[in-house]
Amino acid sequence: MAKTKMPPDRKPSAQEGDAVFASTGPAGHRKRMRQRVLAHGAGALADYELLEMLLFYAVPRRDTKPLAKSLINQFGSFSAVLESASDVLHGAGMPLGASALCTQLPHVAACLVHDGSSGRAYLGDWDSLVQYCNTALQAEERPQMRMLLLDSRNTLLVDEQLAWPMHAPAEDVRHILQRALEVQSCAVVTVFLAQQGQDVQALLQSSAPFVAALRKAAPLLAVSVHDHLVVGPELWASARQMAPDW
Repeated sequence: MAKTKMPPDRKPSAQEGDAVFASTGPAGHRKRMRQRVLAHGAGALADYELLEMLLFYAVPRRDTKPLAKSLINQFGSFSAVLESASDVLHGAGMPLGASALCTQLPHVAACLVHDGSSGRAYLGDWDSLVQYCNTALQAEERPQMRMLLLDSRNTLLVDEQLAWPMHAPAEDVRHILQRALEVQSCAVVTVFLAQQGQDVQALLQSSAPFVAALRKAAPLLAVSVHDHLVVGPELWASARQMAPDW
């Protein structure tokens, strides 16, 4: 039997009838993104790509990249999108299902941080402290003051709200150090959660008497003061970074 030759302008595939690409369009793009996450973790994705993937579940048959980039442009950052109310996100173009999901993610992250089964949070460096404030403290009401008490390995023992408005510095310091002794804490970080529009630098300056009193008294009880932070929705201020003699 004579063999049938392929036309000269056509290349043979592994199996006749197979497509060159397994998929084209959004479906193939989504599959490739999922494969990247499985192979390298979500950290391998850009912020807009993470938001893009969150939108997959509410937008099943449309490219979500333009919407993800548009939302980040409107709100300023990926975290600002997640921190916005569901109706605000929906008004900006996000489908209702996705907006409801996104607004719950900060609460989910906070639960993971606080969950004892996953281990206590490590807060021994600036990056870990910022991450904790962006997750566990993100959904807290503002304004308020919190104290973070750490053990000798700088892992979190206690995260508690302090009375606000604050009392006299000496009284607040006494309360913090008494609590530190109760839980056998070796270090403390105080965090003031500021409201939108509040001047974080001015708030930091106004807390100077409290910070000075805490730094003076804590070493007498072998407790280290790591920092006092003022954390706004967008801006930060650190007493440690502003004090050259810390």
